[in-house]
Amino acid sequence: MYPQPPLFSEIVPNLFMGGTDDLDVIHFAQNSYAKRQDLPFKAIVTMYAWARPADWNVQEFRYGVPDASIKEIDLDRLREAVDFGYNRWQSGDSVLVRCQAGLNRSGLVTALILIRSGITAEDAIKTIREKRDADALFNEEYVAFLLEHGDSFFSPSQQAA
Repeated sequence: MYPQPPLFSEIVPNLFMGGTDDLDVIHFAQNSYAKRQDLPFKAIVTMYAWARPADWNVQEFRYGVPDASIKEIDLDRLREAVDFGYNRWQSGDSVLVRCQAGLNRSGLVTALILIRSGITAEDAIKTIREKRDADALFNEEYVAFLLEHGDSFFSPSQQAA
């Protein structure tokens, strides 16, 4: 069987990328919803609509999108998610960017946070694959978007569009 990556991985100091436990979703009413002690984050960007909300005293930005075509994502809302994660990370918070499996949607946002911090799209993708999993960002549309638009995603002309 193919080994699963850990629930979350530290990509760079205080910036983590990960997924959601199979039972840590909103549609399992029998879940006890006990306070989790194993998620040491001050802020979470959640890109998976069915993930259970962040725990008490954790600031969260939620924008659930399918892991499909980049065309199905509202780029203004994506930019807001990235801005939230980037600003919390830059303020010194430990930040988790999560989706369902912790490979594509979380990878897209994490890569854009890294690009906003000044590294190239190529280096962001490479770092994520080294630190998270070799299969991270296997969604080819997301990778093409990052390589083509990542460096200009935060330019004033993109924000006005």
